[in-house]
Amino acid sequence: MPPNPAAFDDAYYFSLPHETRELIFGASNGAIPTNNVPGGTSAGQHASPNVPYSDQESRTARAIALANKGFLIDTPIMIWGWDPYKVMVLRKQYGYTWVPSALQSPVQIAPGLSVPGSTLTPYDPLHPPPGAIKVSTDLADYPPFDPPVAPQPATDDPVGGLNVGNIYYATPGEAYPDGAKFTDPRGTFLKHVVIYPFGRTGYWEKLT
Repeated sequence: MPPNPAAFDDAYYFSLPHETRELIFGASNGAIPTNNVPGGTSAGQHASPNVPYSDQESRTARAIALANKGFLIDTPIMIWGWDPYKVMVLRKQYGYTWVPSALQSPVQIAPGLSVPGSTLTPYDPLHPPPGAIKVSTDLADYPPFDPPVAPQPATDDPVGGLNVGNIYYATPGEAYPDGAKFTDPRGTFLKHVVIYPFGRTGYWEKLT
């Protein structure tokens, strides 16, 4: 089963380094990706505030600069703003298993074609040159570039990290009253609650 096009666009986007995410987000004027990611954050919100680029010339210049640094630049998607899913599907339909990235030599003969006596290089689907872009609509080929955030272990300790001196933050959500004491392996702490005109805050003082 082919992936959902919008889900593919999201997966493609988040598999990219941040520098090339900026290119694709700018090229599509924020239209790629269109779905929300887990947690309710729009994919476009992960792009730099410096994009979208104001014009094609500046975006192309940035793409060339990134390509010269070794980034894989897919010209139709990252510079021209074409939809990643549609581009990959069309490439597969025409028999491409790889395509050249920006600054690489173009394909001289399309897949499946031959020109007897020609000095042009035929397309070799099994041996892409280094730096070529893989043609795929398999989501497994687009793992997230940023590793998932490891879940924090659950704790019942109301005393958070050190603030300054012998003062410690209160763990978010804890509701110990003013004057309460708590002991953990770090020592014994006294809870302080301060009332402000617009709310309250709490912290822990280390006693021993």
